[in-house]
Amino acid sequence: MKIRNSRSGVQILYLILLYLTILGILMVNGWLEINRTKKGFYHLLQREAVVLHQHFEKNILEALETLSSIEEGRGGGLEESIVEYLLDVAHRIDQREQEHPLGSSDLQTLKQQYALSSIELYDLKGNLLRASSPPSLSKSSLEELMGGKRTVMINFLGVPFDRLDRFTIAVQRKTIPGIIVLHLDREQMRNLLRQFAIQRAISDISLREGILFISVQDTRFITLAHTDPSYLGRREEDSFLKNALQQRNPLSRIWTSPEGEEIFEVIKPLYLHDQPFGLVRIGYLSKEVLLLLQEIKKRVAFSFIIFLLFGFFAITLIWINQHRNLKKMKEMENRIQLAEKISSLGHLAAGVAHEIRNPLNAISLGLQRLQREYAPQEESKKEGYLSFTSLIYKEIRRVNDIIEQFLNLSRPFQLHLKETLLGPLLDHLINLFKEEAISRQITLRLEHTDLPPLLIDGEKLTQALINIMKNGMEAMGNGGTLTISTRSFRDRVEIVFSDTGCGIAPDQMKRIFDYYYTTKEKGMGLGLPIAHRIIEAHGGELKVESELGIGTRVTITLPKSKKEELKS
Repeated sequence: MKIRNSRSGVQILYLILLYLTILGILMVNGWLEINRTKKGFYHLLQREAVVLHQHFEKNILEALETLSSIEEGRGGGLEESIVEYLLDVAHRIDQREQEHPLGSSDLQTLKQQYALSSIELYDLKGNLLRASSPPSLSKSSLEELMGGKRTVMINFLGVPFDRLDRFTIAVQRKTIPGIIVLHLDREQMRNLLRQFAIQRAISDISLREGILFISVQDTRFITLAHTDPSYLGRREEDSFLKNALQQRNPLSRIWTSPEGEEIFEVIKPLYLHDQPFGLVRIGYLSKEVLLLLQEIKKRVAFSFIIFLLFGFFAITLIWINQHRNLKKMKEMENRIQLAEKISSLGHLAAGVAHEIRNPLNAISLGLQRLQREYAPQEESKKEGYLSFTSLIYKEIRRVNDIIEQFLNLSRPFQLHLKETLLGPLLDHLINLFKEEAISRQITLRLEHTDLPPLLIDGEKLTQALINIMKNGMEAMGNGGTLTISTRSFRDRVEIVFSDTGCGIAPDQMKRIFDYYYTTKEKGMGLGLPIAHRIIEAHGGELKVESELGIGTRVTITLPKSKKEELKS
């Protein structure tokens, strides 16, 4: 049995190892699937970015090639954009001046920030207040602004750019009386034109939701155009951008913004006449990808949990089933061993009983003759003589009953089944023990309903019920109540014996069905085991419940025949 238990443990261990292996495979496969999906999404975004790059590259190159016509005076609408930009710069400087007076160093900083050649501040009388560079305008050129006839003066509108060396815009201040003058040289104006041309090129294509930014940088990594104007003129440089500038094919990377957002960026170098011009950068918010990946992770986790629970319950059920089977096998082995012992003992008992019964028969016959022919004639002695011989005859019968029980153990156990009513059988049982119950002051009660006929061996079942009845009456000694009740169910019938005896101790309950186990001085320990054997042979069940000082309840369950079950 130990070998079988060890094998069972090994089988469960193998099952757990297999389960853990499959679980590991599912985890690895789920992780790989998430990574494959993530790469697939980013690959789709990169393909989309490549298509956008092609559009932007075409627009940017066209914009750069038309700069020459713009410089000749055919501005294509960029002059208005430049004027709006310079007016905005003048307004910002005016706002700064209102907060605190701007010194020469402040003006120098603003000049570099906005890529201007000079910034000059005048009062309404044309007097110079401060300047980032030596002034280049006379009072006469500002007369219309000083007189309030005009609020803005521009010298480059409608004039070919190649005819001017200096581009000027003068604006009447709004916060305090005065004039702000901004100057650009030809190179600065060309850069500004290029910047606005590229900005227009990237603004012509409507972008879908999910694209965070589009940026164009020159070879010095200065931002020429950006979907967020606040980035214009900034210098952004790192090793990845330097490497991208040396490549022909697009590169991609994932990085985290200062706001904590994960950004997927695709970068492609821009070439003009086979010379590197700069970089076009497209940034995507990874939120879409992360949301999709989150859904996939949830599905993978859900599948993993389902398999985990399913595997756990499956292993538990297998273990319970195997444990139940092993328990049944153990019980079967115990029964087989017990049957072998009983069989060998029965064969031995049969041989001994055969040798004993013949002398017992002779003794019994001799005793009957002694009672009949040799009884004393005197009444006083005759009564004692007959009482003594009757006691001997009673003991001989008891020995004969014991031998019969031994013989029953050695004989093959066969049932002779036929349809039998339980009611008459129980009535006979009550009548059989009626006199003994009266002598012991025991009350017998029979409570049964109309029961269908059962397919049983009436003689064997009566023997089993007699053994149970005897145990109940002996447990009560003198005085008590023994109740026999019946109940009918759809597929079975129950017979319940309830006594008010002393009960059975818990440590004895485990052995009540063991052969030859008894707590009685003259008992053989065969009554209840034989009854149990007979009930099980009928396909039924015998259950004993007991409580010390209260009594014992024995429940016999017998199956109905298929015909009777269908009627119910």
